[in-house]
Amino acid sequence: MPKKPARDLRPNLVPTFSSAVLFCFFFSGVAGLIYQILWLRMIDKVVGSAPFAVATVLTVFMGGLAVGSWLAGRYIDRIGSKSSLLSLYGKAEVAIGIYGLLLPFLITLIKPVYVLAYNSLFVHFWLYRIFAFFGCSILLLVPTTLMGITLPVLCRFYVESMGHIGARTGRLYGINTIGGAAGAVLCGFFLIAQFGMWGSILTAVGINICIGGLCIALARKKGLSAADSTEKVKSRCNPKRAVREKEPIQSGFVPVDDRIIIFLALWIFGISGFCAMAYEVFWTRLLGLILGPTTYSFSLVVSTFIVGLALGNLIFGWLADRVKKTFRLLVITQACAACLALLVSHFLGNSQFFFSKLIYTFQGEFGEKILAQSIALFFVLVGPTIFLGATFPLVNRIYARSLPEIGKSIGTAYAINTIGAILGSFIAGFIFIPFLGKENGLRVVVGLQIFVSLIAFIYIALKEGERGRAVATGSMGLVMALLLLINFPSWNHDILSRGWYHQFKSFKNYFSTTSWFEAFWKGDSKFAQHVANIDVVFYGDGIGGFTTVVKWHSNTGRVNYTMLNSGKGDASSHGDRLTQALSAHIPLLFHPDPKKVMIVGLASGMTAGEVLHYPIDQLDVLEINDQVVKGAEFFNPWNNNCLTDPRTRIIVQDGRNHLEL
Repeated sequence: MPKKPARDLRPNLVPTFSSAVLFCFFFSGVAGLIYQILWLRMIDKVVGSAPFAVATVLTVFMGGLAVGSWLAGRYIDRIGSKSSLLSLYGKAEVAIGIYGLLLPFLITLIKPVYVLAYNSLFVHFWLYRIFAFFGCSILLLVPTTLMGITLPVLCRFYVESMGHIGARTGRLYGINTIGGAAGAVLCGFFLIAQFGMWGSILTAVGINICIGGLCIALARKKGLSAADSTEKVKSRCNPKRAVREKEPIQSGFVPVDDRIIIFLALWIFGISGFCAMAYEVFWTRLLGLILGPTTYSFSLVVSTFIVGLALGNLIFGWLADRVKKTFRLLVITQACAACLALLVSHFLGNSQFFFSKLIYTFQGEFGEKILAQSIALFFVLVGPTIFLGATFPLVNRIYARSLPEIGKSIGTAYAINTIGAILGSFIAGFIFIPFLGKENGLRVVVGLQIFVSLIAFIYIALKEGERGRAVATGSMGLVMALLLLINFPSWNHDILSRGWYHQFKSFKNYFSTTSWFEAFWKGDSKFAQHVANIDVVFYGDGIGGFTTVVKWHSNTGRVNYTMLNSGKGDASSHGDRLTQALSAHIPLLFHPDPKKVMIVGLASGMTAGEVLHYPIDQLDVLEINDQVVKGAEFFNPWNNNCLTDPRTRIIVQDGRNHLEL
């Protein structure tokens, strides 16, 4: 009689606990993005200047995730039992919820310090920004670090075999990311509008507390405790098995001793994070000109971007465990991401007619318009974001060497990716856009991603002994990359200078008679004929926003200038000059003896110039965007040369915060 094979006594944890863990991690992502949006609004009240508040919160948020994942990677592999891992995750979620509840009170307590610092530093633009950044870091580092430990802890819990590391890690990260997208939409479109700030805070806190309580309760279940006991017994009864599990296990085709492959994979992971966040910054700014600079537009871009990343994690997590040449697949995904990002960038900069037609078509129904914009943006962004999302499971498959050290591997890799993301968001927003502009900034980012992919391709070819293929691949790839980057993205600045999304009067017939395909493919040619007689004399894409000054001739031959911010006309040398002048004269004529005057918003400077006709001692002009100050110089013939008057003090800060602090 044949002997029956020994039955594996380990209980199958997947149906019992894994579904609950995935459920919890999804809602953890929901809460995380709700916090990010709410913290941005709270921090904005003390930091000021929305772009800086966004950059500060995002940088500190990502920095905390990096610190948390790195710390978790150093310590969680010492935790031998699944019940302890799940309990640790639950306690972290409870701690995040408690801190999320306390944070509004902490911001209120620290506000007097910000008031003192602001009054000493507001004339020094960068000094106050640096102080504000470090103050926010102190406030937000604790909860974001706790958030950062959750992914390595759950990966350590959820991955039970090296054979499915790609699928399991990709599934965890993908589901958490989809939860983040849901949280962004939920908070941006529903929670704040229906329940206000405190209602939204309590919602996120409630999610964290419920997740934490559920996981702590599950950790005490007999099934999980039995699994831990069984593992310990089997390890004692079968020492060879315990030794075997500590042995390095090959990931894909990568040899254990090939440190260059591992080094390149981690670099690709970090650069992928850099490029992903840089693309998000560029595309968010660009779509602000196309859809309008609203909270809804920002939420749409962020959520569709996140969904694409999540799909990449899920798809390539499944593929990672089924392909032999994992590193080659990783390199291909990054090359595809770079090329598609270049294509998407070129399209978005020339898509104003398409999105204006979409807004015009659904202008009467807000819900339908948002849905249509979401679908359109998803199909535009899904290509590059899926390939960008491929890195996490593929790098884990390459870098993780053994099950007992999986926490360290994932924690280290995720920290490197997050540091890249921090640098990407900061450099794109504060260096590339102000000094290079969107087009050249995108060229640099795409070029970096292609260049790293080429280096990896060449190394693979050389390693396989094919020097000719390495030279051919490198030469052809470099030539093609240079040709692409020289010619793309290419945008019409005259068209981009105006926000066509709200100018329907002149184009209703075009929108009605142009097919969707024609609007998608060559719609901006309809706008081009309307800007034929308009010259863009100033194009300033700075930290605080996008400002242009256009010049055109009236029917009588008079030269007119118009200043536009984010595509919307804010001042001109004609038309609304009366409004700009009366904004100064009406309050000053009623004041018995004005000596010190403050104006919020410079624009063309005409209101400031009219103020200077009075016998005042000091004029403070608050302007949030330094590019407006540069653009105002074109209006010197009409603004009484207000910028050079010794009584004028230009303060580049947030006007609301200046009044409050």
